[in-house]
Amino acid sequence: MAVLLPALALTAACGGGGKSKDSGSAASRKLTRSVITAKDLDHLKVVPATSTSQLLGDEQTTDPAACQPVADQWSLKPKLVRTVYTGALVTDTAAKDAGAKTISLEVVASYPAGRAKQVLDQLSTAIAHCPGYKVTRNGRTSQFTVKSVDPSTGPADTAGTYGDQRVTYTVTDPALGASGVALVTVVRVGDSTAAFETVRADHKTASLRPAIASKQVAKLRAAAGRS
Repeated sequence: MAVLLPALALTAACGGGGKSKDSGSAASRKLTRSVITAKDLDHLKVVPATSTSQLLGDEQTTDPAACQPVADQWSLKPKLVRTVYTGALVTDTAAKDAGAKTISLEVVASYPAGRAKQVLDQLSTAIAHCPGYKVTRNGRTSQFTVKSVDPSTGPADTAGTYGDQRVTYTVTDPALGASGVALVTVVRVGDSTAAFETVRADHKTASLRPAIASKQVAKLRAAAGRS
């Protein structure tokens, strides 16, 4: 799994060890049960993350500052702090073309009341005004480009597929060529979010199968209903 992270977690540095935040708490166990599994959909393989290094990266500061919410989406120490989080590596083999297989790093998080909406609002604003940014970590400066994805060009939002809010965009590390492009889909359901960072096996333009987002939204709604 760690071998895939440089291609998937484009905006994240390597995090520390240990399990997801408050992994022993009731809230974390409940959130873990809400993550999509291979039993939920056909052609799906889901490998739960066992450490923060598989999900989120070290804190980093963007230049310009307006792009910070983009980096925070995959940071262990975002400005808008999560209550608990968990995640998995999701592989989708539904397409007949083997090259179209997608691999997604998914992070599911819960927040204090009202904060998840702030996260999506700030992320939406950042995407609209942030064509690119750079960060310096461990003495190395990296440059990323960011591009909003028009929802009308993607799968239709049917039956609440994308929850209460959705932000979709690509993040590119030009230094990695075709393998440096990832599609990011972040959906909000009440005070929880699910973020997918997706690449295709053949490095062509990736898409997230609507059924995956729909099922994840449904499981988060069900979990909220059991609160």
